[in-house]
Amino acid sequence: MAKDAPAPVVDELQRRRQRAGLVTIVCGITAVTGFVFATPDSVWPAAAMRIGIVFGSLWLCFPSGRRKAAWAVLTPGRLFLVAIAAWYASRLKFALPALAVLLLLLRFLRPPARRR
Repeated sequence: MAKDAPAPVVDELQRRRQRAGLVTIVCGITAVTGFVFATPDSVWPAAAMRIGIVFGSLWLCFPSGRRKAAWAVLTPGRLFLVAIAAWYASRLKFALPALAVLLLLLRFLRPPARRR
């Protein structure tokens, strides 16, 4: 009976992926229609476009029939690196020299390769 338990979860994820894709398409059509027919001072086409982009990225993250979810390969180490990269995104000009020094240190301080 434990083998049958993941099937409803997969079906629910597929339905969520389909709904996210549908919202993406609707927001895209709404944005294009708004850009064509709305007045120049209207903000709803831009809002629909931004919401569509967010839902499109969510649609890409959900698992499909051929691949696992995007976050399935996210190990704790990779999550830590993503968090550090997000923290230093605004300080990138300061982080790049520190990263270069760290890579040089790792390159020269590693143990020598064993010969067979």
